[in-house]
Amino acid sequence: MTGVRIKTWQGGSGSVQGVSFSNIQVSEVRLPIVIDQYYCDKSTCKNQTTAVAVSGITYQNIKGTYTVKPVHLACSDNLPCTDVTLNAIQLKPQQGLYRLYDPYCWQTFGELTTPIVPPISCLQIGKPLKNKVQTDADIC
Repeated sequence: MTGVRIKTWQGGSGSVQGVSFSNIQVSEVRLPIVIDQYYCDKSTCKNQTTAVAVSGITYQNIKGTYTVKPVHLACSDNLPCTDVTLNAIQLKPQQGLYRLYDPYCWQTFGELTTPIVPPISCLQIGKPLKNKVQTDADIC
């Protein structure tokens, strides 16, 4: 089970913008916060370069427990997610026999406002450079 999510098909067109998730309590969900521009409902899908634009997404006051990872933000190399805001996030791992993972972000740009638990250092602050994949090495 997931919490709040936006998922789009590879090769899609159009946009998702101005979406706000706020004041949400989750309990024992695999992934509380998700953006997935690589959604596939089959075991394998052809990788495509076009994508639905995702921007102006706000997650505010999301609290609770997770069983896999707190955040999964997988955005397109060619059309990164922009203006993603995480504000007052408090997500804790559910105690038990779960294999836990760190927050995951790929090509996701925006801002963090405190408090954020756990720390989500993978979100890239600001806006993407035009036509360039951003990695940790590019930022150093």
